[in-house]
Amino acid sequence: MIFSILAYKHIVNYIKDKYSPNEEMLTFFSDDQTDMIFDFAKVEYDQPVKIVNGHILMRYEVIKEFIDPHIYYDKYRNKVIITTQDKVFKLTNESLEARLNKKDIHLDASSREIDGYLYVPIKTFLNIWQIHVQYLEENDVLIVEKYRSYQHTAQVNNPDSVIRKGPSIKEGIYLKNVPQDQLLYVSKTEGDWLVVMTKEGLIGYIEASNVNTRFEEKEVVIKTEDKKLFLPESVVLAWDYVHTSLVTRVPYYKDINVVSPTFFTVVDAEGSLASSASIQYVENAHKRGYKVWPLINNNFANKDIISAVLADSKAREKVIDQLLAYAYICGFDGINVDFENLYLSDKDNLTQFIRELVPLAHEMNLAVSIDVGIPGGSEAYSLCYDHEELGKAADYVMVMTYDQYWAGHTSGGSQAQLSWVEINLKKTLELIKPEKLVLGIPAYTRLWRTDTSGKVSLHATLTANGVLNLLEEKQLTPSWEEYRDGYISGQNYIEYNEKGEIFRAWIEDEMSAELKAQLGAKYKLAGVCVWMMEQTNRAVWEAIADGFYSYQD
Repeated sequence: MIFSILAYKHIVNYIKDKYSPNEEMLTFFSDDQTDMIFDFAKVEYDQPVKIVNGHILMRYEVIKEFIDPHIYYDKYRNKVIITTQDKVFKLTNESLEARLNKKDIHLDASSREIDGYLYVPIKTFLNIWQIHVQYLEENDVLIVEKYRSYQHTAQVNNPDSVIRKGPSIKEGIYLKNVPQDQLLYVSKTEGDWLVVMTKEGLIGYIEASNVNTRFEEKEVVIKTEDKKLFLPESVVLAWDYVHTSLVTRVPYYKDINVVSPTFFTVVDAEGSLASSASIQYVENAHKRGYKVWPLINNNFANKDIISAVLADSKAREKVIDQLLAYAYICGFDGINVDFENLYLSDKDNLTQFIRELVPLAHEMNLAVSIDVGIPGGSEAYSLCYDHEELGKAADYVMVMTYDQYWAGHTSGGSQAQLSWVEINLKKTLELIKPEKLVLGIPAYTRLWRTDTSGKVSLHATLTANGVLNLLEEKQLTPSWEEYRDGYISGQNYIEYNEKGEIFRAWIEDEMSAELKAQLGAKYKLAGVCVWMMEQTNRAVWEAIADGFYSYQD
């Protein structure tokens, strides 16, 4: 009998535990800090927000995670930098004076450190971040929402309704006996439950059967500015090696629409530039019908210089100021950035440099392009580039699909076999949109020498005309190479012996150039670019134009 009673009680308790609702009351809001709600979720950060003299200051890490992943802090200069496609804001800690592009502006509140955390005033940036904020003093909570053109709301139809911590009657209660006239904002459905937020900022779960939901559209106005920036429909660019400002002659090939003279080099850690810029060169290029996007590079032999520049917001600003000053004086149409042989740690700083350059360049109607290595290569020439983010920030990205076998290679080989180019182009297209990508084509041919001991080294780098001269001098007839080492070559090949040594070359001529240019059309790229103008000739340029403009898929 006693056993039966105990068993009965055990069953009753089991049923009660399983089916009876949890009546524990929980506290949603914090007692020791201002809470922050972001798109129907409580931000689980220590001290995410500070309200100082009525101004909303948000913790830097919270902004970076939830609102603006591109916000940047230069600790050395105590500057917060916020960039968009057409704006660069620079805020100095503890100062109400800031910079918008190159103009001084006044802020109502300054960025500052509080309790060991950096906080940023957000009022100025609400439109560019496309967020709406509401501070509710009663519960000491800041509600932050992204702009959207609709909302789902609900009203309670059961006076016994509760809002719980999770989608189960076994979860604790945040709010009991929710008033029937209480307006709730609905985020999403989870089974038989809705995720809701009260007008006081409390977030939790309510049973869907206890509310009536309503969908409504709302007007959202996002401020935008029209851009007058000219970007060509297709880019056919040639880099032009210019080592001195005395060079003013610009070769003419009818199908080029952009020329990129090598005008600038970063020479010290402060961001000073060495320049070979020439007003006469730019004028002559314009007479040819070219747009002029001068190239800025770094000293490839000294990584530390460009690394220091990219890490310092003041040095980055100095580089940009000089470029824009030259652009104003000389009449440039754009800028091409060619920073190579970098540290892996320079990756984010390089992207930040582009983000800071683009808005100021656009303000002067200058296009911005950057040269990158193929994805998945070495740290210094590939992994140091954030291909995806650079593709978003810059107007164009030139992928350097050449140097398959670089000058110091120990076995020698082609500059760029056809299928090797296509394979790496497809990898790049996984990260960068085709309408922003420009395919790099080499105009040079490397002649390799294998000495009598079997050692391979680079003997010479030949131009297109240099190859023709070699063929005539040595009385050579190239043979078309379809395949080598698992790749489609798509190149003419030569090999000859001289004094027991073997010389080999995979020729970049009009045949190989046209096939590579066809890839640009096949994948609907923004264009093609050639390194470099002096190494090519008219036949090659005509072949490139035929490949890019005439290819039919």
